[in-house]
Amino acid sequence: MPRLPLSNIAVSTAAVTARATSWSGFRTSRSLAQIRPVSFYSTDTPIESRSSSESYLSDLSAFGSNHYLRQLCTRYDLARKLCLDDPERFSTAHVHQRFQPTSQDIFPNTELRLSKVRTYGFDYDYTLARYTDKLPETIYTMIRDVLVNKMLYPPVLKGLKYDKTFAIRGISYDKETGWLFKMDSNYNIAMDTIHYGREPLRDLEEVYSLHNGPHLAPDYVKGHLNQLNDLYSIPEATLLADIIQYFNENNIPFHPRYLAEDIRTAGEYLHKGDGISLSPLHRVIMDNIDQYLERAPELLQILEALKREGKRLFLLTNSGYDYVNTGLTYLFNTENWRDVFDVVIVSARKPSWYLSHRPFRLVPTGNGSRSASVQPWAFVDHFEEGQVYSGGNLMSFTNITGYSDRNVMYFGDHLYSDLRDPSIQKGWFTGAIVSELKYELSVIQRSEYRQCVSYIQLLEKILKYSQQETRGGEFMRLPAEEKESFRRLLDIGRMERRKIRWRMRDLFNTNFGSVFRTEKYPSLFATKIKSFANVYTADLSNLGAYPSDFVFYPKRLTQAHESRMPEVDDLLDEILDV
Repeated sequence: MPRLPLSNIAVSTAAVTARATSWSGFRTSRSLAQIRPVSFYSTDTPIESRSSSESYLSDLSAFGSNHYLRQLCTRYDLARKLCLDDPERFSTAHVHQRFQPTSQDIFPNTELRLSKVRTYGFDYDYTLARYTDKLPETIYTMIRDVLVNKMLYPPVLKGLKYDKTFAIRGISYDKETGWLFKMDSNYNIAMDTIHYGREPLRDLEEVYSLHNGPHLAPDYVKGHLNQLNDLYSIPEATLLADIIQYFNENNIPFHPRYLAEDIRTAGEYLHKGDGISLSPLHRVIMDNIDQYLERAPELLQILEALKREGKRLFLLTNSGYDYVNTGLTYLFNTENWRDVFDVVIVSARKPSWYLSHRPFRLVPTGNGSRSASVQPWAFVDHFEEGQVYSGGNLMSFTNITGYSDRNVMYFGDHLYSDLRDPSIQKGWFTGAIVSELKYELSVIQRSEYRQCVSYIQLLEKILKYSQQETRGGEFMRLPAEEKESFRRLLDIGRMERRKIRWRMRDLFNTNFGSVFRTEKYPSLFATKIKSFANVYTADLSNLGAYPSDFVFYPKRLTQAHESRMPEVDDLLDEILDV
């Protein structure tokens, strides 16, 4: 193929925009070693156009010695050589293991002194209770069958099967368009995550025609989006996508809002039942407890250790007593699990529990003579160890127990139902259980991910400094044609950066990427964790590794105007190795 003069390199603003619009063409499951530099020859073949031995600089050999063009190409080549041509450089063998985060760590968002915590509270589902992978599949199947059997959906939908690889927590469903997508902390849609059914949205111009860009106004988010923030919502999101896909393929008209409402109604029925008897989902789990729960006797040991240190413990859950009793008896391998808690509250109805004025009620537990004397209609003005209470509210709880707000720490998995209000309204310390951390950390520690991050950071610095060096002087005296060639060369670097970002996304999930990040920024889900949780961790059992006087120090985040001190890591190595 003959070389083209740089002035004819077709990487104009329009071309870059067109590439961004057709992002799906760049999506690839190839390894990082197979990704090629962006071609100088054609905008249609940005990845496959050259062998790994070719360089950016070689493309300039026929065009004289323009300093700025040659310097930028040299920088691109060095960045690629340093980051992509030597994967061994980024293997775990070359990483200081002392500083590597693990799934056994607790990660602080704020400084937290455990010595200040005198009272610990815990949610049940996905906090004390560790569910197996069978649960989301069962939820998917049961909701699907309710839609068909009770809500007149097509019987053929019973052939749908759960795909655990499709959705992630933290995505949103637009009840007006039927799109599933991830957002960043500023309510910007991550354009490369939009799905309509099981397929990526091909025409991103629809987003611009509806919203004038990727940004969604807060009022639109509040009125038209379902934010899928708990682990129960992952099978619901997958079922939404599967049914939309079926409707689209068979030209069946539907309204996305009605579909979402029906799936939510079916899900609530499975979780709550008729409000009197055990819910259908809870019955299935209780009848097959060993298939849905993992035993966790070490959790009981951790709670007992806290108790011996004089800490007060309470259980606060939306689940009913029979379900919780069966679960904790199995998890802790003892029927006396209530003895470790000072207060047990079930059927709490969080998040309204934090702001309501509902009174507490005694719960008959079937525990011999003590249960026989329980009058569930009686007024509750004090708590007794060994008894179980339902309902209630935060104000009454605080008045009865006398717990000081700034000495209470509560752990839960749901950002809104569990953590937002106690953190904001009462100033409780809060801990988020984010089980996805186990997988996310396994990806982050892969050498390919480390290569991608290093390469992107180098590209960004190259782009930054190369632009700064052209803000005046000699560059401004260059012919317009050469200046335009330089700008187009910058565009090529930007496209290379975007291409690597897409590869990083696919390492986590090929549809929606990381739970914690969009292409450029923290995800909305990650931002809410930072806002509502003092600490977060993959599993509650990690608490047992920290002494009761431990102090968590958050990572210091520099702002754009503050200087960075990378040499501190080297100094710390010297200190810790003494």
